[in-house]
Amino acid sequence: MTRKNGVFWAFFVLGAVLLTSLVARLLPQTEGVRMALLFWQQSLFILGGLFGARRGVFRSPNRKEATYGVVGGLGLYVVNIVLGVLSVWIALRFLDPDLVQNLILRERAGANVLLTSNEPLIVLGTMLLLTVGAPLGEELFFRGLLVDLWRETLGARAAILLGAVLFAFLHFYVLQFIPVLISGIVLGILFVRFENVVVPIFAHSVVNSLVLVIWLWAL
Repeated sequence: MTRKNGVFWAFFVLGAVLLTSLVARLLPQTEGVRMALLFWQQSLFILGGLFGARRGVFRSPNRKEATYGVVGGLGLYVVNIVLGVLSVWIALRFLDPDLVQNLILRERAGANVLLTSNEPLIVLGTMLLLTVGAPLGEELFFRGLLVDLWRETLGARAAILLGAVLFAFLHFYVLQFIPVLISGIVLGILFVRFENVVVPIFAHSVVNSLVLVIWLWAL
């Protein structure tokens, strides 16, 4: 990757994702439209990461790297649960309970609608996006491209933090902003520590898979 090529793909993908978010507000919120938008967004992240990131960040993980990815994902899941509960508790102390309940329902609405669909392909597609598509696309783009690009000029710590802030912002959460932010920081640390984007991909996939199991259990 040349720096110029990486910068181009970073701006292209971010612009396309933000434009997609604006256009999505004008479209009917059917299951098919929701699925298409999610698929398009992750496709943008994957393309940006594949064509914009350094070739050196892609390699098969060794046993140590794979282990760190899986264990890191398990630990991150526990941290997310604790921070999620804490975020709701704090919100309830300062906000109207009905507002907090609405925020919780809104932040889960997208996945819940698709996972409870009567169309098996919609359900299967959602599960694959959560466990494979999102970890692959988001890590390729946010860590493999952005963090790697920014640390050349900002340093590793600032790059990890900035990548995590943008990662959390583009999830458009309120109550879960802090848990997603911390997730971005941990995933960024894993990437910088091992110089291999596959490690945070493993961790991200573990977290999302566990979240999916809990969601399905609660349905």
